[in-house]
Parts: sequence; C-alpha cells; structure tokens
Amino acid sequence: MRPENTRPAAETLAAFYAGVRVEDLPPETIHAVRRHVLDTLGASLAGVRQPEPEAAFATARIAYGDSGPALLWGRAQTAAPAAAALVNGTAAHALELDDASGCDHSGAVVVPAVLAALPLAAGADEGDLIAAVAIGYDLGRRVLEASGGYNAHNNAGWHSTGTCGVFGAAAAVARLLACDEATTRNAFGIAGSFASGTWAFMSDGAMTKRLHPGHAAASGVLAVLLARSGMTGPAAIFDAPWGGFLPTYARDEADWAALTSGLGTDWRIHRSSIKPYASCRGTHAAVEAMLRLRGEGASVRNISAIRVNVHPTIVRMCAATSVTTLLDAQMSLPYAVAVALVRGAADLPMFSEAVRRDPAVLDQARRVEVVESVEPMTNVAAELVLDFTDGAQRRMRIDVPAGSATNPLPDDGVIAKYRSLAAPILGAGQAAALEDAVLRLGRGVQPAELLGALHLPGR
Repeated sequence: MRPENTRPAAETLAAFYAGVRVEDLPPETIHAVRRHVLDTLGASLAGVRQPEPEAAFATARIAYGDSGPALLWGRAQTAAPAAAALVNGTAAHALELDDASGCDHSGAVVVPAVLAALPLAAGADEGDLIAAVAIGYDLGRRVLEASGGYNAHNNAGWHSTGTCGVFGAAAAVARLLACDEATTRNAFGIAGSFASGTWAFMSDGAMTKRLHPGHAAASGVLAVLLARSGMTGPAAIFDAPWGGFLPTYARDEADWAALTSGLGTDWRIHRSSIKPYASCRGTHAAVEAMLRLRGEGASVRNISAIRVNVHPTIVRMCAATSVTTLLDAQMSLPYAVAVALVRGAADLPMFSEAVRRDPAVLDQARRVEVVESVEPMTNVAAELVLDFTDGAQRRMRIDVPAGSATNPLPDDGVIAKYRSLAAPILGAGQAAALEDAVLRLGRGVQPAELLGALHLPGR
C-alpha cells in the first residue's frame, strides 16, 4: 500500500534525476554504462536488416519524413529523433541479443532514445551522455520492481520492456537535454500515457515483441519534447488512486518503496545482464548446463531423456517445442537445449532458418521436458536432468548463469560479442572506431565520435 501523505513519486524522482552529474556516479557504474552501450550497439547493428526494423524504417519514413537530425544506425539515412529511436530500438531487440534483467530489455530502450536525442542536446558532453544512460537504466528497473517485479508484472500480461521502459527512456532524454525538475516530472506524466505492450505475441510469434523497445524509446523522446513544449503530465502518474501506473498496472503487487529507495547509491544498471546466447534469458542456465555436460561426454547417442526444472514463469514462457519463426526458437527452452546438445553452441547462427529446420535438432527439442521446479529458484535458474542409456543420471543446477550481474561476462567477452555483430555491418575499421569511442566514454571522447562511427556513408 502506498504510504499516506507522501510526495508524489514522480516529483521525488524528477528532483533527483534532474540534478545528477557524471561526478555523482561511481567508477563501476560508468564502466557498466560503457559495457551496456557497446553491447546494445552490437545487437542493434546485427539486427538492422531484420523484418521488424525494416517495417519500422518504412513506416517512419511515411510518418516522420525522409530525413532529420538523428542517425539510423547501420544505415545511410537520417531521421527525426523519435523515428530514429523507434527504428534503432526495434533493431536492438530484433535478434534477442540485447541485454536483459533491467526494465526488462533496458539497453534497447534507453540507448536508442539517448542517441536519437543527442543532436538536440546542444553542448551535451560525454558526462551528460553517461549520466543519461545510467538514469534511464535506473528508472526503468525501479518501475518494474515497484510493479511487483518481473514475474508479477509480466505474468499479468504486460511486457515490461514497453510498460516500464518508457519511463526510463523519458528520464534519460530529460537528463540529456538538461530539463529542469518540472519539465522532467511532466515528461514522466506524459510517458505514462505511452506505457504499453502485452505478451499476446506469444500466441503466434508476432513481431510486436521486437517493436516494444522501439516504441518505448520513441515514446520517451516524444514525452520529453512534449513536456519541453508546454504539455503537462500528471504529477501523480505513479501513485494516483484512479489511473496511476502502480494502482492500474500492479494493483496489490505494488512495492511503492522500490521507486525511490537507494536513489543515488544503488544504481540499477548493476542488476542488468548481458547475454552470451541468442535466446530468451530464461533459457540460458539450461543451455549453459547442457554445454558443460556435453563437454563431459553427454551426446545424442547416449542420452535417453532430458528434463529441465525451472521457475513457473519459464514453464509458461519458454516450454513450447513447436518452432516456426525465429521468435519461436528464441523463446523455446527445448529448442535452445537441443541445439546446444546437437550443435554445441547457442549463438546467433544456431537460430538461423537452416538450423531451425535441422531434423536432428527438432527431434531432440521434442524430447525435452520442461517442468516446474519443486525447489525454489529464480526465473533465470534451471536444473538440467539427463538420463543416460546405461541407466545413469546426471543433474546440474545453475542458479546464476553467465552474463548475470553477479556472474558477469568479462570485458573481453563483451567486446568479442560486439565485434562479431558489428563488423559485418560496419566493416572492421568502422566497428573498431565505434568500439574505441564507446570504451573511452568518460575519458575524453566527444559524443559526435559515437554518432559518426554508427552511420554508413551514402551510397
């Protein structure tokens, strides 16, 4: 229940975020910004030619015009800021390679919004960019936690990347554009009118899952621009009894304190994960376990049965064995485990159409049983149980898979992932220039260096 006689949460948040400077951020938070920006850019560049961002690109040209001050990453064209945020955010999530455990997919929301608004931020320097990204990750995750957390909010049908992420995008852009407290508060109120996205795409593998971060990013940009132009939003956007975000979207699950507790000391970017595999984060622990056991001798020839014990949310979300589309495969724990067993990997090529049609992979996927764990576990944990033809059984439980905040990928792993995704689109030289600019954030880089390296020359 919301505490009585308290200041609206949006006012507290706006007052704090409007005053944040890069000097207020711990060194580890600044480094986390570098890692997540680099990871997001790689994921977006790899996804730029997927059907979802192509549809967003075509629509943006009609809705916003053929050009503008913002860059379309990995393309020669430019666009209006909101249009660029839409296209780049959709591309960032198009291949399920972007980070997770934030709003959920904070990088695909926050980074496109910030870089799309950068041309409007006269005088903004690297410190402003870093602070904006950290703030966006912070608020997006806080709204999700205040909504009862991932399981409660997403099991209610909301896709938190869209519903919670839009507030993070608005916070980030407001800080980048040096908005005052009142403008930032109004931007939060306006963002609440854009908060949207449900899990209905799971019923048929529709493209809207990829759209949600792009829509949230674009809506965050629009919310701030509207607020700067005089539009007001409700100060009680989070807490109004009738229509406030938490009473409407979270109801009895709301954790009001999560919105503001630890502001400035507990930066929520440190709760985000970076993906080593090209599938839903809820599949990664099982994939990691299968790859380890495969390395110890498990094979298609000597396994008689495969069971995965997981959190109830993952049973609901990732238990399907029918794989038609790319999204189907990336949201299927049986497919991810099967491809890890048969092919020995679960990176992006393992989700190609050719592999998705491989009878050996599909046969193994049909044999994988996904079961609700009788032991408590989080929604990123899994216990893999293999029965062997000789009667033996092996169990491996992984509670904190690689890439988690408390089991992070090393910097060289993040960089290697980025290079594998960005170089085919930008070319090795331009990808290296972008990498250098991102990793020098906070050490004297000019924001224009990032933008220049993201843009393809006209052809």
